[in-house]
This record gives sequence, structure tokens and C-alpha cells, in this order.
Amino acid sequence: MFHLTHGFSKRSVEHVIGKRVFVRKIGKNAFVNPRRFGVMTFYEYALYRMSIFIREEARAIVAYLRYKMDSDPEELNNEEIKKSLDLFWLERAEKAPSEEIIAAYMQEEEDYLSAISSQSVDTG
Repeated sequence: MFHLTHGFSKRSVEHVIGKRVFVRKIGKNAFVNPRRFGVMTFYEYALYRMSIFIREEARAIVAYLRYKMDSDPEELNNEEIKKSLDLFWLERAEKAPSEEIIAAYMQEEEDYLSAISSQSVDTG
């Protein structure tokens, strides 16, 4: 569940070291690793990672997250689940390309590449 919800909610944790209080951001607004990824936040990274799911898969993920939320009597993960549903999964489940659209796209690409290959063989 962590992998489906991380990056959509934000928190902070205070660490007292000596006389200094460090506030560590976690989640949505925190930077992933500025040395490697520039100013990418965990929210932006989550959007990138989760964009691979087609509509049908996103609907299954929504059902799973709702199940996890409903079956958690202590509500330990409800905030993270709600944020991820509201900020990403519900829209993805409605607007992402469907399996049918992706299959048609892949067939069109295959046909195109085949046509290019046969044209270069015919003229060569």
C-alpha cells in the first residue's frame, strides 16, 4: 500500500539534536534528492511512477485502497489513502487510457513500423 499512496500526503517530523530543532518534511512537498533529481518532489515522482497504469488497473487499485481503508479499524493509513485517491487514483480510474485504446495504439505502431520496413526493402 505504501507504494500506491506515498507522495500524495505531507507530514513533518521534528528531531531535536542538541539545542537545535530540525523539521524534516515527508511526502508530497519533500524533495526526492536534489543532487540527482533537481527540484522533483515526492508528489511529482509519484505521478510519474503511477502513470503506467491503464484505466482498468487504476480501477482495481481504487477498489483495493478502499478495501484497505474500510478494513483498518485503527484508521492508521486513512489519511494517506484518502489523499492518494483524491489527488490521483480516482481521476486515473476514470480518465486513463483503457486497455482497448492501448491495444489499438500498439497495433497502429506495429502496422506503421511494418510499412516502413517493407518500403525500405522494396526501394533498396
